[in-house]
Amino acid sequence: MSGVPSFAFLTFGSANDRRFAGWEAFRDSIRTGRPVGDDPPVDVPTWAAPPPPLGIWRLIAANNRELARSWSVYPHEQAARNDVARLQRSVRSLVVTLIRGESASHYGWLATLHGEPVVSSGRWFGAASTSLHSAETTLADFASATATSESPASAPGADGR
Repeated sequence: MSGVPSFAFLTFGSANDRRFAGWEAFRDSIRTGRPVGDDPPVDVPTWAAPPPPLGIWRLIAANNRELARSWSVYPHEQAARNDVARLQRSVRSLVVTLIRGESASHYGWLATLHGEPVVSSGRWFGAASTSLHSAETTLADFASATATSESPASAPGADGR
């Protein structure tokens, strides 16, 4: 098995799919979190899920741990693939903001491109330094990650745990 992370693309037929709902709940917890330290708040408008199908991407490590996830929902897999390619070309321009969740032991991160949220951590971390390390190593590998397809039934948890 290669040590290179891969992008997994998932499509859901309903916003009520439990795996999509888990992704959405984690996204909302990042959205409502507070920036750590002197980082300015990220302007993240509230949103409603678009009509199905609902597509997302996840960046998965060789050990099957989720490293990052899409911030956006896509109307189909090809749109998600196109956005991943755009982000891979722009990875050096991504700006990371550390986010503290509701608990003192929940730290995540959100990357923006030209002020637009585009990538978030795939889970919470117990310390800000661990979250920062995750963001740095994840984005360092982002451009070289490969693409795969994945069915929701075989995908690891999408709820940030």
